[in-house]
Amino acid sequence: MSDPKKKPRIGLQQTNKYFHTLDTFLHLVKRTDPAIQENHTSKDRPANTLTGRRSGDRDFIDLYDRWLNLSPREQDVTFFTCIGYKNQQIAFTMGISVGTVKSYLQHVFYKVGVRSKTELRLKFFNFNFNRDLPHE
Repeated sequence: MSDPKKKPRIGLQQTNKYFHTLDTFLHLVKRTDPAIQENHTSKDRPANTLTGRRSGDRDFIDLYDRWLNLSPREQDVTFFTCIGYKNQQIAFTMGISVGTVKSYLQHVFYKVGVRSKTELRLKFFNFNFNRDLPHE
């Protein structure tokens, strides 16, 4: 028999009550145009739904505005960081100390709204640096 002082064991016995079974099988659904789902053609849609900017355009414009708010030296540090330079390499290339590079990076993180070099690189992943860099 079981010992009454024994603590209940957390395992399959207790967790089985949380498993649910489906009454029907899962199947793949082919996504279609919302107009087709509503039995309308694209021509029947109001004109204002076909126009407008993509959300990516708005994000790019916001990122470009943040880029323009950076000082030329901060833009250089951002550029070198995004192409994979380490702080020491950036300092040597720009002729400044490693501490100054770290200071610039902190300012860039604040202005761009990120917390790490990885986030900065992801933010500027498809950014066209050739348009504005390098400053000399």
